[in-house]
Amino acid sequence: MRLLYPVIALLFLLQFFPVVISAHEGDLAPVKLHLKWKHQFQFAGYYAAIEKGFYADEGLHVELIEGGPDKSPTAALLSGDVEFAVGNASAVLDRSESKPVVILASVFQHTAQVIYTRPEISSLKDLKGKKIVMLQNGRRELEAYALLKKFNIHRSDFISLPAGSAEDLVSGKIDAWPGYSSNEAFLFTQRKVPFRMFRPQDFGMDIYGDTLLTTESVINNQPEQADAFYRATIKGWEYALGHVDEMIELIRAKYDTQKRSHEYLKFEADIIIGLVDADLIPVGFSNIKRWQHIADLFEEMGYPVAGVDWDKFIYRPQPPLAHLLNNHLYPYRFWIGIGLLLLLIMILFTYNRQLHRGIRKRTHELEELSTEFREILDHMQDAYYRADLDGKLIWVSASAERQLGYRRDAMIGRILDDFYYEKGSRERYLQALEDSGGRLSHYEICLKHKDGSRFWAEVNSHYWHDGEGELAGVEGNVRDINERKRAQQESEELTGQLQQAQKMESIGVLAGGIAHDFNNLLVGVMGNAELALLDAPENGDMRHYLQQIFKASSKGADLVRQMLAYSGQGRFTMGEQNLNAVIREVSELLSTVIGRKITLNMEFQDGLPKLQGDRNQLTQMLMNLMTNAAESMEGKTGTVTLRTGVQYLTASDFSRVYLKDDLKDGEYIFVEVQDSGCGMDSNTQKLIFDPFFTTKETGSGLGLAALLGIVRSHGGALMLKSEVGAGSCFTIYFPALATTAITDAEEAHLPGSELPGQLQGTVLVVDDEESVSDVARRILEREGLNVISAANGEAGLEQFNKHADEISLVLLDLTMPVLDGEQTFRMMHAVHPEIPVLLSSGFSETEAVSRLQQQGLAGFVRKPYTRNALLHAVVEARAKATSS
Repeated sequence: MRLLYPVIALLFLLQFFPVVISAHEGDLAPVKLHLKWKHQFQFAGYYAAIEKGFYADEGLHVELIEGGPDKSPTAALLSGDVEFAVGNASAVLDRSESKPVVILASVFQHTAQVIYTRPEISSLKDLKGKKIVMLQNGRRELEAYALLKKFNIHRSDFISLPAGSAEDLVSGKIDAWPGYSSNEAFLFTQRKVPFRMFRPQDFGMDIYGDTLLTTESVINNQPEQADAFYRATIKGWEYALGHVDEMIELIRAKYDTQKRSHEYLKFEADIIIGLVDADLIPVGFSNIKRWQHIADLFEEMGYPVAGVDWDKFIYRPQPPLAHLLNNHLYPYRFWIGIGLLLLLIMILFTYNRQLHRGIRKRTHELEELSTEFREILDHMQDAYYRADLDGKLIWVSASAERQLGYRRDAMIGRILDDFYYEKGSRERYLQALEDSGGRLSHYEICLKHKDGSRFWAEVNSHYWHDGEGELAGVEGNVRDINERKRAQQESEELTGQLQQAQKMESIGVLAGGIAHDFNNLLVGVMGNAELALLDAPENGDMRHYLQQIFKASSKGADLVRQMLAYSGQGRFTMGEQNLNAVIREVSELLSTVIGRKITLNMEFQDGLPKLQGDRNQLTQMLMNLMTNAAESMEGKTGTVTLRTGVQYLTASDFSRVYLKDDLKDGEYIFVEVQDSGCGMDSNTQKLIFDPFFTTKETGSGLGLAALLGIVRSHGGALMLKSEVGAGSCFTIYFPALATTAITDAEEAHLPGSELPGQLQGTVLVVDDEESVSDVARRILEREGLNVISAANGEAGLEQFNKHADEISLVLLDLTMPVLDGEQTFRMMHAVHPEIPVLLSSGFSETEAVSRLQQQGLAGFVRKPYTRNALLHAVVEARAKATSS
């Protein structure tokens, strides 16, 4: 109401005086604007100011000078050929060289210049010695050079090429191309050219982009013209950003020198809108502190920047009100003064009556607005906060209570450092905020929940200033990203487990192959040693030497069994086992393994279902677990807890375990060994199951590797939890039996049992290893048997068909070239099912043996076999065939 009186009085007074004549009537003043490049949406604001008459309204006729690769807008400006030019942040370097350049407006708040590379280049440091296209001089591509220098890459460190094309990135003719995020990215995508883009702002180098330049001469001699050009240009950009499609059609109709499509210009417009950032910053605003920060950045990169008069370098536009007073109202200041005096008298007449009512009304409105604003913030998912320069929390929205668990009144007044999970995190955040020029987006931090747990958040923040424009603190919003971080962590864990499983499978195949070949060698060594012992004199060195050879070979066989256990191919005697009973039987032995300094606690769950397993291998597994737990104590006192139980596992549980590929939902028996030892870091956990890996000065490094193989062979799974200084916990799961399982038949004989008497008949020995075949032949011939040998399955079939009337038994190797043992058995059994076949292998081949046993297989003997084991297996196989 109070503003209505001045307007009425002013209109009343002006009707008695001559109409104010616009200062811009008459001929328009001609000026030239040199563009930075060829016509495109990058200059849409200048086109809008011309076409919509904003320049004309200010008394200006603007002629646009199109830029290009061989044109320098700054040089044309300094030579006096143009009054205005579009440049970049290199203007600060020109100013440091005493060139009278003036920043009229910072149009692009962020630079559009980027570096494009081939997709396999993951870091700019990889560009040393590479081929880079440099179409312009150093000042035009200043941001690109500065970005390269940040990675310690200088002009002499790469090969500069004067020209290139998008396809050159694919062909490898070039490795990198400094360009613009608003241009080349569209071409690369359209042509399906793979690329990687590096932006300066992603590396803490948030530099101004396009800037409107003039000279001190224009500012000093024609200040009204500079003000007018600035105002019209800002109007043009504001219009262009709000009418994108209209500007695209205007460019295609009048400024289409590059023949760009509507889609191309639309892509460019979308990028430029983000670079101008008009939603957050007034169009054309120049922050002197940010310019000083850019100058410091250039100086760090080796560009000399000194002696810049910032007050003269950064143009301060005249406020619109001052422009109105100076250009339109000042000539009539006397009459306006009289009118204002009369107006003051009128205002005073009604002022007292309206003052109190207006104050009360406005106060009520502000209170309602403040309450409404706070309620809106309190109901948003993101938490909003404001803190002072000391880091003390001044205000925070109610969402923070949901995020961190504290009451809001308990948080206000506290130092923000108290809410960070790790020390030093806030200092790093403040440094990142400073490096970004006071505005930080999508910065991840880890806060501490009231219950002590981690709370991951994404922060968008900026500096805030008090009423006098002085820096007062930091404010922003905090977004909950716990679920996103959890998904990332699960993805990383799954990737790691997949890699671990692939590594285990590869090493297992290798270990199994080595063990198989080694078993064949041991058959020759052990068999020949046994045969020699039979003929050696009772006394003398010869028998001692042969016994040592046999003992060493037996130890080698034990090592092979561990390798086979690791690969999951060991030969086990499977049967129904009660896990609690197995542990109780060896409990005294387990206590001996861990030593007197360590306390062993056992917690058994009663009524455990049975599992299908090998009792000896389960015992070996327990011994390996206890040995590992004892060694983790490093000779100190501690506690080891062994517990059993039953747990129902689903697919979600399998994501955290080893050997999960074939697991199905259901009941699993578990045995868990938890120690209070030194624990392991993540790198050690990745390697702990590798064969021959050990953290001790002594040890084979096969204990846990064999443990994993035993678990694999039993169809189980393993979970490991460990932390440095907090001990380790191994949990092993076995499928629980719902019904009685059929045990896997294994050759059985007592080591001290007597050998059979003289044997008769003919045995066909089929084995591709000559040393194995030779040892088997001599053992059998020594017992009175005739032996026919064959080197592979095909040769074995030929001998079998030729001597079928003579052969009383076939000793058949399972793994052979040409025809393997399983194929050979079926073909032999189909012709003469009455002839018993004894299968031999260094692997368990449980599935193959089970199938062949159902089809009439007479028996199985594992390599490396001793003389006793082979002869017993022969006798049992012939007896089985006779009884059937």
